[in-house]
Amino acid sequence: MLKTSIEQKASPATMFIVYGGLKGYVKRPFWFLLRTAMKASQLKKQLPKKLSGDVKTQVAMIAAMYILLKEKVDAERALSTVQAIMIPVALSVQLANFRYAETERSFESLKKYHEMAISESPTRTNVKEIVESSDEKYHFRVKSCLHRGLFKRLGVIELTRIMCNVDNALYNIYYPDKVLFHRNGPGNTIFEGNEYCEFVCENRSK
Repeated sequence: MLKTSIEQKASPATMFIVYGGLKGYVKRPFWFLLRTAMKASQLKKQLPKKLSGDVKTQVAMIAAMYILLKEKVDAERALSTVQAIMIPVALSVQLANFRYAETERSFESLKKYHEMAISESPTRTNVKEIVESSDEKYHFRVKSCLHRGLFKRLGVIELTRIMCNVDNALYNIYYPDKVLFHRNGPGNTIFEGNEYCEFVCENRSK
């Protein structure tokens, strides 16, 4: 009945998820989504030509939605609204990348499918350093941030916070109570001014 496998990952219909989220926050969701798509097509022209089409669409849609919402509400509320709509979208994609429904979840699976997801993702260009990979801890650092650079290029660098929060949600819901994700304290992301982004997954299943 199901059509996915480890080799054939899921491809969620993200626009339907976006529309569903918009219905909870704006009065005319279809019209707003249409305006967002039109604005996004303009913003794409400001992004590097060699960039993956999926990343262009993602970044441009998030930025367009935020810019349009700021016409009606203050920046902080606009950012919170975009997060409420886009984080579920990003999680649906990332859980598919991690083969969430196709494999038994464990600490070892987290490490294995994280590496697979990274190798398949446009963010594989980010510079990554593994600090520790053991039965107790998976600790790595990302020393460059593709999304931060792209949002900065569009003049909305603050939207990088959404991608950081997707990481926070993803790693903590992958295997709740068995794997604890943290960043070794507050402020340990490039967006917040640190030299690198900290990613620490601790195995609590033992």
